[in-house]
Amino acid sequence: MNVISKSLKSLAAASILLAAPSAMAVKFSMNAMCYLQDKKDAQVRPFNPTESEAARSSKWVRNNPTNVSEGDLHEKFRIASLSKVLVSHWAIAKLGPEYRFTTKVHITPTNSDKSCFVHLSGDQDIFFGIEILSSTFQQLRKVMDEQNCERISQLSYDENIVIPFKSGRFIMQHREDSGFRGSDPDLFYGPITTPKALKEALAKTKSGQSLKVEKIGKSLASAFAEYKNTVPMRTFSFKSRPLHMMLREFNIYSSNVPPNILFEKLGGREAYKSFLASRLSMGDMQADVFNGSGYPVNPNTDRKDNMVSCSTFVRVVQDLDTMLTNYKGVRRFQMADVMGVGGTGETYTTFKSLYAAPMFHNTLVAKTGSANNAITFGGMISTAEGDLYFGAFTNPERYQELYQPREYIRDLVTIMAKRYQLKKFDYTQIGLMSPIDDMAKFKEEKNLSSSLK
Repeated sequence: MNVISKSLKSLAAASILLAAPSAMAVKFSMNAMCYLQDKKDAQVRPFNPTESEAARSSKWVRNNPTNVSEGDLHEKFRIASLSKVLVSHWAIAKLGPEYRFTTKVHITPTNSDKSCFVHLSGDQDIFFGIEILSSTFQQLRKVMDEQNCERISQLSYDENIVIPFKSGRFIMQHREDSGFRGSDPDLFYGPITTPKALKEALAKTKSGQSLKVEKIGKSLASAFAEYKNTVPMRTFSFKSRPLHMMLREFNIYSSNVPPNILFEKLGGREAYKSFLASRLSMGDMQADVFNGSGYPVNPNTDRKDNMVSCSTFVRVVQDLDTMLTNYKGVRRFQMADVMGVGGTGETYTTFKSLYAAPMFHNTLVAKTGSANNAITFGGMISTAEGDLYFGAFTNPERYQELYQPREYIRDLVTIMAKRYQLKKFDYTQIGLMSPIDDMAKFKEEKNLSSSLK
């Protein structure tokens, strides 16, 4: 950022001291706000209201000039939960919107003591929770009855079975418990959570209680692959809901655990660097990303935040839109299939209360972000001239005072939208997702060891 830009930013920050109900004033500043039209050779532009636009707007905009410069567009800032848009983009590029996570259940022949061995092979399903476990146990009981197996001598699982767990609770499939959403996701999943979750599910669910399990333990995928070659067994597989539904779910609720698991499944930090470089020719100067949720890593010690420039963010959103539009599959896709929509039609989004105005109904697709020193918002606005991609990054001084910068961003987005003739897209809001569908039913795989009843 150049000296002139820094001076303007300091002036703007100093001016954003707003009257609050408490004795302490609310203080925040605009880091960057930018937009990109979906046109050939279009460039990312800074957004600043004109004097006349500001005069017709709210007190937030009238009293607080943005002063966003060209240099600000290329400086990295904390983006908080806008990170979930980045991992959604990566997942669509690598897996496709119709991808379903596949879990396999392997069962050995029944021994003379009427016991059998069961192993779960995972795919890092990002919403592997109580509903999936209950369905799995119920179907497993039927398979065991078929082959006269009364108890499981060992229930093993590989490193790709990831079951987030919070004491006394599970992360709910597509409707996770609210205790997981805003908390540090690293506290709720990892090597120790899966066995705890399995034990809890066996004890607390009706289908789990129908199974007699003597031992639970981890077996690496590589080790089990060798073991499978030596012992005959039946293999069943089942699938999750499609990826686009999962992305939409964690974006509208801003859940932290699923996008972190997804980020790791796709390869993690170094793999994301390579992806961004090959896909959009962007490097560390434009983005520095540690996880898929945007929740800070090591928040109490050596804190690391996802840092991304505004210009990078809007190009990611544009590319996500392009990929979805051009996808060839059983159906057509659009941005609204993976993110929340403006207006009042959604059952829930993190921005519904602020963007409920009729002008935003089926014209706005967006995501919010909230963290210490970061209130962010970004997405797409549909106009008669084509889609408009935007991002807005503010810097509140105190995390307890977040509503004012959110209103400030809302008023700026409204000004930006009014510069264009908005065009509604065709989208039927489908409400909350059910956790499983018919693809969750066991399907026996045909292999050399399938005839073991």
